[in-house]
Amino acid sequence: MTYQIVNISSEDDIYFALSTVRHFMKQFPFSESDQQRIYVSVSELTRNILDHACSKGLFYCELIDRGIRFIVTDEGPGILNIDEVLNGKKISSSRGLGLGLSGVKRLMDEFQIETSTRGTKIVAIKWAGKK
Repeated sequence: MTYQIVNISSEDDIYFALSTVRHFMKQFPFSESDQQRIYVSVSELTRNILDHACSKGLFYCELIDRGIRFIVTDEGPGILNIDEVLNGKKISSSRGLGLGLSGVKRLMDEFQIETSTRGTKIVAIKWAGKK
């Protein structure tokens, strides 16, 4: 199994996470649009660590079956009103791409989130060739 862990604590770490994902995506026939969906999702999730979790988090990326999975964990204060956030009703910060977690949920094939006052964990999967 191929995987990479990136400690997210600066802008440079976001670029390293994106570079890792780009390398991994070459293993499967992801369409151009799916590649863009993955890049946007990784950008949003890693940016959230810098903006909302005191720049303390991890980005874990791995190849699975015919897809790519990433797990993002942070040590932030958790997400209040998670239902509003996931439904796009809560206004996101002006930094980042503006899609927020609701955008990532729509862009990826699978999306799970756990949040508490000890931090947040997000698991997202994109399958290659899925219609």
